[in-house]
Amino acid sequence: MPPKAKNKARAFKSTSVTTKSSSSPSLDPPAPFKRAPIAYEPFLSNLQKHHVYIAHIDSKPRDFKQKIFLVPLVLNVAVIALVLWRIKVIGPWYMKICFSLMGKFNDMTIDTARTPVDTMAWEIIKRTAVFMIDLLIYVFVWLPFPWDFFVGRKSGSPVAWRLAVGYQNKEIIVRRSRKWYSTVGHPVEKGEDQEKLFAVVKKATDPMWMSEKTGYAMLNTEWDLDWKLMVVATKLVDNKQLTMDDFRTMTFVHCEEFGWMVIESAQAGGSAKEEEGRRKIVAFKDELTAMGKENLFFRWIELVQYESSRPGGFGPEQQRKTMEKARDLFEAQGVDFDRFWAKIGGMQGMPGMDEM
Repeated sequence: MPPKAKNKARAFKSTSVTTKSSSSPSLDPPAPFKRAPIAYEPFLSNLQKHHVYIAHIDSKPRDFKQKIFLVPLVLNVAVIALVLWRIKVIGPWYMKICFSLMGKFNDMTIDTARTPVDTMAWEIIKRTAVFMIDLLIYVFVWLPFPWDFFVGRKSGSPVAWRLAVGYQNKEIIVRRSRKWYSTVGHPVEKGEDQEKLFAVVKKATDPMWMSEKTGYAMLNTEWDLDWKLMVVATKLVDNKQLTMDDFRTMTFVHCEEFGWMVIESAQAGGSAKEEEGRRKIVAFKDELTAMGKENLFFRWIELVQYESSRPGGFGPEQQRKTMEKARDLFEAQGVDFDRFWAKIGGMQGMPGMDEM
């Protein structure tokens, strides 16, 4: 009899464990979030949890990227030249003040016993003005421009990135959220915070917007470029730890409950549909460029963006009317509208024309 009681105890214990296991919470985050694949761990270990990151591949031509980078390079060299000129001009003035403070008499020394009060007051005002001007130059010109461009403060510098990566036809771009994300609470919970996250990410990954810009030109009030991470990502690809395709428009978000997650749905801009849309736009632009009608591409974008932002939405009827206007634009420049679209595979997959 005692052994039977022991068996009953064991059976009860086993049942208890089974029940506990079946009632455990789900290990996967809610849609449209997914756990970041383990393969990304070498990259994820470099991310900061209080930021959102967007990685994508910049496929703009190498020559175009060189020209884009040349503009800030020349501007920053010019700023350095101006700062050096300022140092050359004002440096001796500061040195004389320093020598005067150390007790070495010179023409900047003020004899307080013999100098009238109003003269001393005016001299103090003039010197204070010079100090303030140079301080403003240091804070608002030197630090944000040459220093950040050549050296960097938080996330590396553009020059360090270019020296490490060079110029490639395909480059990995990593954007990091600015202060706006600090107002987002729990990203996986539905509500205003999640809607804000999706809205900002969707805007940042809009195929039309991305097709117009190279990675370097994507700095704005919502996103910084993380130069260090771009170098890290490139080295991971070079070392065969990850592939270039692993960085095709991926959005990384951290949550304490689920760790690093990716957003892959069209709701937040990072889907296969979005990638197809980008390919369609590239084909669209390349074909017009080959015809010598690149201006039509930009006029098309302006037209679609204007019509889609009007009140009432951008449903099938509005898209049809937009197509009629686009047809007039094309035919005004001697381009057969129907034949052109047939040549690039039709409008299917074209961003902004999803319901055509």
